[in-house]
Amino acid sequence: MKRTALRPYAGAALLVAPLLAHAQPAPAPAQLDSVTVTASRVAADTDKLPVAYDIITAQDIANSSARNVQELLSTQTGVHLLNSSGSSDRQTIDLRGFGMTGSSNTLVLIDGVRQNDNDLSAPSLGAVPLASIDRIEIIRGSGAVQYGGGATGGVINIITKTGFNAEHRVQLSHTVGSYDLHQTDASVALHNERVAFDAYGQVMRTDNYRDNNAERRDSGGASLAFRHDGGQIRGYVRTSSQKLELPGARGVPNAMGEDEYHNDRRGATTPDDYVRLHTDAFGLQAEQRIGTGTLYADLGQRDKRLYGLSFGSTVREQDLDASTASVRYRLPFNGGHSLVVGADWQRGTLDGEERSAFGDSSWRTSQTQRGIFGEVQIQATESTTVTVGGRRQASDDRITVRQGFAPESDQSHRLGAWQAGVRQQLGNDFSAYARIGRSFRIANADELMSLFGRDPLIPQTSVDKEIGVDWRSGATRARVSFFQSDLDNEIHFNALDGGGFGSNANLPPTRRRGIEIEGSHAFSDALSFNANATWLQARFREGTFAGVDLAGKTVPLVPTWMANASVTWRPISELALNLGAQYVGKTRLDNDQANQFHARLPSYVLVNGRASYQITKNVEASFAVNNLFDRKYATYGVRAGSVGEAGRYNLYPAAERNVMATLAVRY
Repeated sequence: MKRTALRPYAGAALLVAPLLAHAQPAPAPAQLDSVTVTASRVAADTDKLPVAYDIITAQDIANSSARNVQELLSTQTGVHLLNSSGSSDRQTIDLRGFGMTGSSNTLVLIDGVRQNDNDLSAPSLGAVPLASIDRIEIIRGSGAVQYGGGATGGVINIITKTGFNAEHRVQLSHTVGSYDLHQTDASVALHNERVAFDAYGQVMRTDNYRDNNAERRDSGGASLAFRHDGGQIRGYVRTSSQKLELPGARGVPNAMGEDEYHNDRRGATTPDDYVRLHTDAFGLQAEQRIGTGTLYADLGQRDKRLYGLSFGSTVREQDLDASTASVRYRLPFNGGHSLVVGADWQRGTLDGEERSAFGDSSWRTSQTQRGIFGEVQIQATESTTVTVGGRRQASDDRITVRQGFAPESDQSHRLGAWQAGVRQQLGNDFSAYARIGRSFRIANADELMSLFGRDPLIPQTSVDKEIGVDWRSGATRARVSFFQSDLDNEIHFNALDGGGFGSNANLPPTRRRGIEIEGSHAFSDALSFNANATWLQARFREGTFAGVDLAGKTVPLVPTWMANASVTWRPISELALNLGAQYVGKTRLDNDQANQFHARLPSYVLVNGRASYQITKNVEASFAVNNLFDRKYATYGVRAGSVGEAGRYNLYPAAERNVMATLAVRY
């Protein structure tokens, strides 16, 4: 398999050191404009965008009891996590109710760089220390015009403390915790007026909660930026290696009639299974003022290699290569109007091999996507902003079978996305918005290969509608939104298809609709509170499979109710205390599209807490407890079979009460 060599980061540090030797003391870091986001692909004022958005600031992150990015996101409105691997790094982030395909319908970026690979795996975010994040931008239900496929649920952009706005720092932290957790994080950031350099590294070892679930991860990255008149250019490299042992599911009951989930939660059904992953990524990002507008350009390359053992004897190897390029130009006009136009290109290839007792197979899938888009923002009146945009995209997919009996295919698609919306200011504190648009998703490489003799998958499309009201007054913010997405040809693993074995298929028409309510209030500099609640309905609109009428049935793994609340208190300036609670309602088990099974994934409430103390100006200690009341729960479960009320089912136990302590040194 092809390997991408990366030079050691130490060499980059030595290269940049002379350039920074005479740097002046760093200016104070730029303060984040609370209504500026870049998840819309270019800098935009959220007071004018017809979308539901949230910005998680660095202070919000410092106050949170979350231990990683995924846990932090799970406290936000409408975000649901699913975990079938036992690794916090591999949790599926589901925004607005797509279940196990949530990671294929929610676009995740780090500093504007796409993290979703062209497969079914969830984006790997564990290597991003929370302390290195400047802010996280969440734009719900919007992103197809500027980004293309896979953004029906929304866009999440993680902005790290990098570049010229980052303060000079050298930071080192070590964390110990339950299940023999040991994690060391290190980072450095330096810059002067023309050159900026930053680097990070992480080493993590843990046994995780269950038997045969040990995990090790080594990751690192560096970036070097040069600023010139009217613009800047930035290059980055990142690498990550992970080995994760996979314990499998716990049967209720298992084939021997034993209730493994309740009697032996921590046991392993597959004591020999594991997966090894190695990812290398590098790229260039450029920004240049041209006339009265700004040109943005990106080039990127990712190479992900996988080696896995399942069922004790089946070996799977994959090599996924992805190349991307994009260019955007934003042109503001007098009167508050603006125009954004752009083009992008993506090419991905996946070479796969599988060796098992049933025979060997080998294949290659390749996908090439080309798109152009434009979006205009019109300041119709002083208080009214209208946004209209559209995209055209071409996709060419090919499956080549080198060994085995899977079907080959060669197909092309021409797709479109559009959006029209308005935001209306209603006095000084209130604003309302409404939008309608069309989004799409193209099957990824894993889905193309898992068809079990079916015809090639048709692209998924969705018509999305949303209205909402925002209120901001001093230290208080509140939002209420209603949204609806009508999907055709939703791509999903359907247990009722494939002659009883299931297959990736286009589902009959489905609908997501929901109400989101959120609010926050700072009672003082020392005490703040925030809360949110989501009502979400995910149902089939019509259709039958295997003789089962699906009209009105609930889509599996989507909770109807979710809620979060947290309070942060600083009794003294050096001490911060946070307590948070999370409720996730019951859901239908995976494979239960027919809604006939007697069991459901139970609801649960988690309470998490964190205390941090600033020992000196440069040293901080923190202690966190997760699942304070020792709730026994699972975020993912699957029924055996696909129809009928009775039968066995499998659950993937989540961790019980666990703790961790961190000591961090910053200069």
